[in-house]
Amino acid sequence: MERIRKLVAQLQISVRDDESDYFRTMDYFLILGGIQLLSKNPVHQVLFLCYRMLMTVQFSVWFDRVYVAYSEWNSTSELIGVISFLLGLVMIVVRAIIIRLYLEDIYAARKYLGAQLNGLRMSESRIQSYRLLRRIGLVLEYTFFADQILFYAFGIYQDKQYTVPDNLSRLGWQMKLLFNIIISTNHFVFSSVYATILTVQNTLLMGIGAELDVILAQCDGIMARVDEKLKNAVDRDGDQRMLYDVRGSRAEYFFWKLMKRELNVTVARHSRLLEQIDILGGFFKMNFLVMFYMAIVIIGCASFYVNMLGLTVNTVIILSYVGAILLESYWFCKIADNMNDTNSQIGESLYNLGWSERMPEMPEARKEYFEIRETLLIVMTKVQQDLGISCGGMFGLSMQAFHELLKMIYSFLTFLLNTTS
Repeated sequence: MERIRKLVAQLQISVRDDESDYFRTMDYFLILGGIQLLSKNPVHQVLFLCYRMLMTVQFSVWFDRVYVAYSEWNSTSELIGVISFLLGLVMIVVRAIIIRLYLEDIYAARKYLGAQLNGLRMSESRIQSYRLLRRIGLVLEYTFFADQILFYAFGIYQDKQYTVPDNLSRLGWQMKLLFNIIISTNHFVFSSVYATILTVQNTLLMGIGAELDVILAQCDGIMARVDEKLKNAVDRDGDQRMLYDVRGSRAEYFFWKLMKRELNVTVARHSRLLEQIDILGGFFKMNFLVMFYMAIVIIGCASFYVNMLGLTVNTVIILSYVGAILLESYWFCKIADNMNDTNSQIGESLYNLGWSERMPEMPEARKEYFEIRETLLIVMTKVQQDLGISCGGMFGLSMQAFHELLKMIYSFLTFLLNTTS
């Protein structure tokens, strides 16, 4: 009993979330999606390898399904249904591979964002962002797990596309049993990989968004911090410290010194964040390119399949995945729009500080003034541009891009319906 109690206590410690690590959810999903295992334990490594092998076999089975549907079923609607399912798996696998290829860039950005966000555990923006991120991840897993239950409860696994094909059943009962195990866990495994893809992108984009909110708050508070420091400045003894008299012209010089220091800290933080976005630029371009154009084909084919078969439990599950892909596209387009708006607000906040109304009279203060103005001009130029989160470098991710996506899906679905009729 004592051993069991210790095991339960260790499990509780391992799952307890004190919200200290902004990227904890992402680390968990990277394991669940078979992309990255941080543990060096040999047993864990072997189990992780077996998990990847299961994914590979499950992915391969659907190529056989397409071949059987094409050569034996003689049904256009069922063939398109199987093809749409295979395309969904292709999209998931390709995007998981993209994450694996850009993992070094992801961890580089994670290191910077983690250092910034984990140091702001009491920030309201950071807390809300992290909790929303964790909630989305849990909702995805619960939804896909519910789909798996429906798969069994309503006997969907007995449908034609899930039964053992003749070319495999000839290999014996062992192959039949193996196929049933593989096909019955297919939904949950690849749904977990899909949830991993969404969580990785969500974590990075929401982390960048949270950091932008912090920088915007810093910009809004520059004048208040400068005035507070100026108010608290006192005369000091002339031994080994810098002295400022807060009266008269020296107060003016001190103001511009403080203004320059606060501005440089904020601008440097914004520049470092833009560097992280540039590092992740290749990952975002490739991932959103696959997301955007595969969504057109998958949603078009799946909608055509549902239209031909009508509403069944199986088509309802398919519609849930279609909804997930559409919601993903909307969500990331909306996040990109919000991030670009916040970036623009940083420029507006700096412009509306009121610093330009306090023209300095001292020659020394004028030097600080012109340096501040030069810095602000550079920042204003940067924030007038989008953050560069694009779809393959062809167009920026935005709500306008999402509207175009809906139009292309409708056009593709109309094409399929007209062709078959």
